[in-house]
Amino acid sequence: MGTTKRASAYFCVFLVWTFLLSPGCLRLKRAEALKDPAFVLERHLLCADLKIQAGWAEPSESKSDFKKGSDKNVFSFICLKAMVGEHRLYWKWYDPSRRLYRQTEPITIGKGGQVFETYIAWDQIFLFEEKASGTWTVAVFIDDRLLVSKEFGIQ
Repeated sequence: MGTTKRASAYFCVFLVWTFLLSPGCLRLKRAEALKDPAFVLERHLLCADLKIQAGWAEPSESKSDFKKGSDKNVFSFICLKAMVGEHRLYWKWYDPSRRLYRQTEPITIGKGGQVFETYIAWDQIFLFEEKASGTWTVAVFIDDRLLVSKEFGIQ
């Protein structure tokens, strides 16, 4: 066997030993049990108006394009199902240039140890003539994680 072939054989044995047999290179991690989700996002929609009756709110017709002059608001409405425990919720609204236009203060929703079958929340921006036209974005965060975001137009 030539020197080159012998060196290649040694190198192959070295690679097999290093990557397959060496416990320092091969680590198996035990799979963690899946945790029950703390809530389920049933829906997120944008609308120009909310209908509030008997302490409960329902969004009017869902839409993604809003007109200054005819629409007075843009509401971002979420509905959570089977929410367990306490969470922090807030919204961020971005203008067409992607600059942060508004951020709500985080609010605490839910209560430790309690389960809420349905939980609704919303935020809104007002449509003034001075509001920039174009594609806006609203992002909803829960426990400092992005829950959902949506783009919408203002004309």
